[in-house]
Amino acid sequence: MHLRLRGEKVEKEVLKQAAEKFGTPIYVYSLPKILSQIELVKSTLEGVNYSLAFAMKANFNQDLLKLFHSLGLMIDCVSIGEYLRARKVGFSPSKIIVNGNCKKREELKLYVDEGIFSINLDSYEELIRLEALANKPVNVCIRVNPDVDAKTDPHIATGLKEHQFGVDYDTAARMIERISKNGNIKLIGLHCHIGSQIVEVEPYEEALNSLKDFVRQMNLNIQVLNIGGGWGIDYGDGKSLNLKDYKKRIVPLLKDFNVKIVLELGRFIVGPAGYLVARVEYVKKTNSKIFVIVDTGMTHLIRPALYGAKHRIIPLYDTLDREETVADVVGPACESSDVIRKTITLPLPREGDLIAIGETGAYGYAMASDYNLIPKPLEIIWDGKMLFRSS
Repeated sequence: MHLRLRGEKVEKEVLKQAAEKFGTPIYVYSLPKILSQIELVKSTLEGVNYSLAFAMKANFNQDLLKLFHSLGLMIDCVSIGEYLRARKVGFSPSKIIVNGNCKKREELKLYVDEGIFSINLDSYEELIRLEALANKPVNVCIRVNPDVDAKTDPHIATGLKEHQFGVDYDTAARMIERISKNGNIKLIGLHCHIGSQIVEVEPYEEALNSLKDFVRQMNLNIQVLNIGGGWGIDYGDGKSLNLKDYKKRIVPLLKDFNVKIVLELGRFIVGPAGYLVARVEYVKKTNSKIFVIVDTGMTHLIRPALYGAKHRIIPLYDTLDREETVADVVGPACESSDVIRKTITLPLPREGDLIAIGETGAYGYAMASDYNLIPKPLEIIWDGKMLFRSS
C-alpha cells in the first residue's frame, strides 16, 4: 500500500495506523512523495547544468538527511549545528554550502579548515572577518540582494533592500575588488535567495536578469550561480509555483549564464510529504463558537501562529452522518494564538477522533519548541511499505 498524497486520494489508513502504533501527536513523512518531488525538480531543470542542495532549515530529520546524502544531493546549512549534523550523517565538506548572516569566527575557521564547497558571504564585514582567518584557500560566493519583491509573505521574503540578508550591488562590487587582492579567498560565484513560498515566476525572472546585468557590468568570470530556493507549494489554496511556466521562462535564463547552477530547495522537497497527526481531546461548545481542541499546536507547528499560515485539516474519522460545522481547531498551549485553523468548516468531530494537518514536512518539527514543556511529537517515516520511528 502506497501513501498517495496531494493530487491523489490520501490513504488515510496509513496515517491512522501510524497513530495507532505510535500514539499522537506524530509527524509522518512519506519517502515516495519526497522522491517524486525530486523527480519534479529534475524534469523542470532538464538540460541545465545544476546541483540540488537540500535546505536543511526546512527539516533536519537525520533519516531524511541520510536519504538525500545517498541520492548525491548537496546540503545547505545556515548554522554550525546544521553543519555538524550534515557531517554526522555523512556529507563531505565539498558537498556543503554555508549560508547565514551571523557566522562566528570559530565557525568560519572550521569551514576554512575543512574545505567546504562555499561560504556564502552575507556582508562586507564578514569578508573582513574571513580574511583574518583564511590561512588556506577557501571558496566563497557573495550573497547579492537584488531588491526584488518576491511577492510572498513579508515574514519569509528576503530579497528587498530593507531585509538583513545579502548585500547591494555597490557593496558586492567593493567585495569583489577586495577579494581580488587576497590570494586565499577565491570567488567562485554569486548567491541570490529572494524568499520562500514563492508562487509567481516573475520575481525569479527579475532577479536573474538583474544578476545577469551585474555579471556583465563587472565582467565577472564565475563558476557558480547559486539561485537559492523558494519554490512555493500548494497548502490547500490551489496556489503553487507553476513549474511549466518556470521551465519555459527561467530555464533559458539559467542556461545563458553558462555556469554551474546551484539550487537550494527545502520546502518544495519535503513540505508536501509531511503530515502532523493529532487526536481530538475536547469539542468545546460555547455560546459564540465551537473549539476543536487537539493534542498538538503551536509548540509543534508554529507557522499558523507565527505567519498566519493555513494548513489543510484532514479528518481521519468516519464523516458519514456528521453535521458540517464551523469551528476553530486549537492546541493545548496556554496562548490565545495557539490556533491551527480559525473558522474552518468540517464534519463535527468527537472526542478521540483523529485529524491530520497537511503539508507539514517543512518548518514543522524543525521549528518546534519546548514551550509549556509540552512533549515534542515523534517523527515517523513511511517508506512505501512500512512505518518506522525515526531516530
